[in-house]
Amino acid sequence: MHRPIATDSTLRADHSLPPQAGAIAHPSKAMPWRFAAERRIILLLVYIAAQAAVLKLTIHPRTDGGFLSIPGGLFQPLLYFGLGVFLFLSTRFRPLWDALLEDAGSYRWQRLLIPQAAGYVLLFFSASRLLPTAFTAMPAAGGPASGWWIALLAASIVLTSALSLGLIAPKNYWIRFVRKQKAIFLLACIFPLSHFLVYSLALRSEDWLSGPTIAVVRFLLELVYNNIHADFQTKIIGTPQFDVIIDHLCSGYEGIGMITVFLIWYLHSFSKDFRFPAALLLFPVAALTIWLSNCLRIALLIAIGSSFSSDVAKEGFHVNAGWIFFIAVVLGMVGLARRSSFFSRHVSAREVVVDAGNALAIPFLVMLAATLLASAFSSDFQWLHPLRTIATAGAIVLLWKHFDLDAGAPRLFPVLAGVLVFLLWIALVPPSIEADRAFSGSLFGVSVLWSTAWIVLRMAGTVVVVPIAEELAFRGYVPGFFSGGDAAGQAGGPIRWAPFILSSLLFGALHSFFVAGVIAGAVYYLVRQRTGRLWDCIVAHMTTNLLLSVHVLVSGHWSYW
Repeated sequence: MHRPIATDSTLRADHSLPPQAGAIAHPSKAMPWRFAAERRIILLLVYIAAQAAVLKLTIHPRTDGGFLSIPGGLFQPLLYFGLGVFLFLSTRFRPLWDALLEDAGSYRWQRLLIPQAAGYVLLFFSASRLLPTAFTAMPAAGGPASGWWIALLAASIVLTSALSLGLIAPKNYWIRFVRKQKAIFLLACIFPLSHFLVYSLALRSEDWLSGPTIAVVRFLLELVYNNIHADFQTKIIGTPQFDVIIDHLCSGYEGIGMITVFLIWYLHSFSKDFRFPAALLLFPVAALTIWLSNCLRIALLIAIGSSFSSDVAKEGFHVNAGWIFFIAVVLGMVGLARRSSFFSRHVSAREVVVDAGNALAIPFLVMLAATLLASAFSSDFQWLHPLRTIATAGAIVLLWKHFDLDAGAPRLFPVLAGVLVFLLWIALVPPSIEADRAFSGSLFGVSVLWSTAWIVLRMAGTVVVVPIAEELAFRGYVPGFFSGGDAAGQAGGPIRWAPFILSSLLFGALHSFFVAGVIAGAVYYLVRQRTGRLWDCIVAHMTTNLLLSVHVLVSGHWSYW
């Protein structure tokens, strides 16, 4: 839920979401320094992220033994720690972002740019002397001399990290930030510690959960099948047609760790809403529920492989069912916590109230959920893809009154923008001959009636439903998340760089072809910034997808779908 943040009106604009989703009001007396600071910070973050990406793609820190194993061993815990910090701070994003902009508004950051770049070059050079890279199979340095390189690598990591933070905001800001968020940093340590404990327990020779998991799975299967074989020594269970090995990673430890971490974050972030210590009982309830759901998942996997299709079981259900059950348990725990007076101080009303801001994201979330479900029951071809179209279209129809899109006849500018994105997409994304053949072989290997119906529903989803859902989320919800007075809603207003870059990057990440997706997202955002209408973004997106679909049908390059 979006919550209005009380701020000093002389320094900050109101950040509550607007009542109108289609045309966002301009912030009152927006300050030029704010836009400049936001643009600088976002561009510097992209610059630092690009440096990190180069390191990630070229340096391979996993080496066996000695000091050289330390970088690889530290990377994953640091990643989990960073994820924890991000999640715990996410509920306070807007006030933290405002404070950062105020401190960085008149900050002289240019003097640190060259030292930071020099530190990065030193880091890259010392790392390439010690660790395998994309160009060398073995470290170049060895023996006693490697100790100096290790020291240089450690120093350059500290130096580059400190200077990177210095580019974003002054030292005083970071000192205050660490002091104020000490509790958050301590809580974030739970993430790497939970990962360590889960895998330590899972790798123990006793493996306490495998036996009970096999027993419950056997009980569930025997309700339907008569010929179940279960071996507690080899951990194999199944039918003569399909069986699985329940090793330490499949017996439920990972799910228990994930749901525990989620509840720690949830109860901390919304602690004022719950009764303590009663709310702590949610932990054993959630752990038991996620473990039983894992047993059900394994039983369904065996049933699908035995009675329906082993390919669907292995390539679809096995890959996606874990996330489906985890999300279901998370939603169940949230519902239990909110609806039970035993856990909650204020029991939520049974009537669901949807505000205009959050409504923008719901069709996209429904589309993701439907895609996950359809993928779980598919193998090499997405025959259930039309279910995504139907489910998302239903969500759009039910929530249409909340969008205030001012839909009307297409204007020339968004249509031309859509044509431009289509041309760029074709130029940047080469077709895959192998994928084209595999796609057409599956699609036209069934009856003409079924393949025609699939194509019609796919066209309807691609041209109409998907553009509405994605534009509501990326050009509607994301700008509103940053500020209720996003300038993208004002025709010709200044570009808000944070939502512009973030929405474009997220849009690119959603698509198989990242660069083309980022460019498309940027063009659609600029359409809204120029016209001030979310509907024009949808028209541009529809135009692109219509042209792509026609191109697919005419050329036979099914890989674009």
